[in-house]
Amino acid sequence: MPEFSVLTQWINQHPKIGWFWVFPLIYIFIDVVRHRAINAESGSIFRGLLNYKQRQLEQMLTQPYLDEKVVKLVKLELRQRGLYRLTGLYNYRLQNLSVIISDRYGLKATYLKPWRNWLKECDGQINFSRKWHRFCWYFFLVSQIFNGGLLIAFIEFILPHATAEMRTPLMMIFMLAWWLPCLLITVVPTPGQTHEMESYLEKFNSEQITVEE
Repeated sequence: MPEFSVLTQWINQHPKIGWFWVFPLIYIFIDVVRHRAINAESGSIFRGLLNYKQRQLEQMLTQPYLDEKVVKLVKLELRQRGLYRLTGLYNYRLQNLSVIISDRYGLKATYLKPWRNWLKECDGQINFSRKWHRFCWYFFLVSQIFNGGLLIAFIEFILPHATAEMRTPLMMIFMLAWWLPCLLITVVPTPGQTHEMESYLEKFNSEQITVEE
């Protein structure tokens, strides 16, 4: 692409000014990837494995020699797999509560998915581990600050010693091989999003207590 080559040549000729203007684009890209990572689906291999197991379970329902208890368990397993696709939650108890809270407050079925690692069910309520989420959030911030320092050091001390043709490829390798994987591994929902989610959980849990009484 001629336009891209011209841009690359200009950045190579003016590395400090060029990458200064590229930073906003990198930030937008990272923000988009971050949003996608929080709500990402499982990998294609994992999805293929789930589909294979589901087909096996569906075939079991066609076998006439299975007793009612086995058929009941197979249907229960299929239901859990279907709710996993709907809610994005692994825990079958959380799946049921997620369906209720989504229907009650008009939320999307996968609303609780970004926080699934910090949620658990207890006596018909949804408990959120605020402590571990806060730890993961601070770890995410520290990792991004660290990576930002690495990026500045990379531009200041490594790129100037590279040839003009190698500066852009080296920068892309740094972003794709280091920064992006770190972002995908450490990304968590923001405190603002989490506060909103906790308000829904608090309201839901209080209503659950009222219903039980």
